[in-house]
Amino acid sequence: MRYYFSILRRAAILHLQQWGRYRTDVILWLITIWITLGIQALFLSVTYTTSGGNFFGYSAHEVMSFFGMALLASGLAQTVVVGVIRSISKAVWTGLFDHWLLQPPPLLLRLISEDLGLVWYWPHILVGSGIIFWTLPAHLWPLAFASALVASTIEMALVLLFCIPSIRWGRWDPYEGLWEYLESARSIPIGRSRSFMLWLASFGVFQYSLALEVITGRLSILILLLISVCVWTLALLLLKILIRSYGSASS
Repeated sequence: MRYYFSILRRAAILHLQQWGRYRTDVILWLITIWITLGIQALFLSVTYTTSGGNFFGYSAHEVMSFFGMALLASGLAQTVVVGVIRSISKAVWTGLFDHWLLQPPPLLLRLISEDLGLVWYWPHILVGSGIIFWTLPAHLWPLAFASALVASTIEMALVLLFCIPSIRWGRWDPYEGLWEYLESARSIPIGRSRSFMLWLASFGVFQYSLALEVITGRLSILILLLISVCVWTLALLLLKILIRSYGSASS
């Protein structure tokens, strides 16, 4: 464990040093993403107002709580797995993936430590935590943070599931489209909707609606944790299968 933590620590230091050289780019990216989040918040407000308070069965307080938990959980998840999205297809196309399979550290840790999201996603974590403190009573804070943490692990596993096929079929780049989908699809809670198509379209971020049901007492956090275990088991199994069947970066 000391070896693994030392790798992550060095990756974090390199990440901060790298983006410290491109402060303008970082600032512009943060402004862009927060404009997008502001538009999502405005959309939520307008939609809730025009619907007369009938927003898929959620109250205004629950919608605000959802937004805070989604920001916190997505910030935690993307801080960890953004390197998978950014680097996995590039590694396959350039032949680095072959080299990674033969070198320490373990492949999953290598994918994660190639790039981190500390610089980009700390505002998500900070603002999401602030909204939770503001909208929820103090006795629900531990449950809300625990639910957001479990939901973030589900997103990490789902990102792996989305990205792993590019190991075998390198013509698909998960960097194109996946990021935009995750940022846009998590804007509304849909757990109480009866629309199957809406559930299907929001499959990658449905865990945030489930996390909201946990803090409202409609769902046990143990079920959310079980979902995380199942998705991670599937992701790691698929990763193992595809690595075994991987012939070369040109296949």
